[in-house]
Amino acid sequence: MAINIDAIYKSTWEHYQQAKQSLIEKRAFEHCDAAISDVIPGFEADKLEFGSYDKENFAVLFVDMRDSTKRAQDVGAEKTFLTMHVFLTALLEVVKHYHGKVIDIMGDGVMVFWGGREARAEDNMVKTEAVRNAGRCGLAMLNVRTGVINKIITDEELGNEVSIGIGVTFDSVVVTKIGISDSYDVKAFGDCINVASKYSKHHNRMKVSKKVKELWPSSKTGKLRFVEDRTGGYFVE
Repeated sequence: MAINIDAIYKSTWEHYQQAKQSLIEKRAFEHCDAAISDVIPGFEADKLEFGSYDKENFAVLFVDMRDSTKRAQDVGAEKTFLTMHVFLTALLEVVKHYHGKVIDIMGDGVMVFWGGREARAEDNMVKTEAVRNAGRCGLAMLNVRTGVINKIITDEELGNEVSIGIGVTFDSVVVTKIGISDSYDVKAFGDCINVASKYSKHHNRMKVSKKVKELWPSSKTGKLRFVEDRTGGYFVE
């Protein structure tokens, strides 16, 4: 099911207005009860031993704002603050629509997983569906960039429009518990994570791995094209 741009715009606008009011009143933000950490599907920090690890396959999506450092220097702290509330809120609404699991928010970027044993057990999400959801999520993010994020940025005079890059891969991920007894987290490592991050270094395009291309369900009426990049991977157009 396609995303509802109007609904995402409404949610993003409401979050933006809350952030704007907070900035005006100089009051602290409400603490979020649902922490991002410890959300890798099928793995819970309190049930893992330090140093232990397990492997699982996930579709991985990285989305990143391009040239964010220069943009922040150009527009200043307050407009950057407001821009990020627009930017991240809109992207996370898209992730929620496509049932992704947000693994990390890294300042101006987001890492999301689909699949794994938990998704297979609860939602019967096989790897082809995980890849399709990740890919559709990435394409929807490109639409939301223009229809929601940059519309609000332009209307509210928050500076230049933002560009994003998106990378999607699918492969084995190592999950482990890192830290000490009173300060720890569950982290994921793997080549597919590094590649997805590398693939996100383009402007307003989505780049996927060969495995994602092969797993992506095809149809006779499909309009997507996979254009091979000389440096590896495929742009989806």
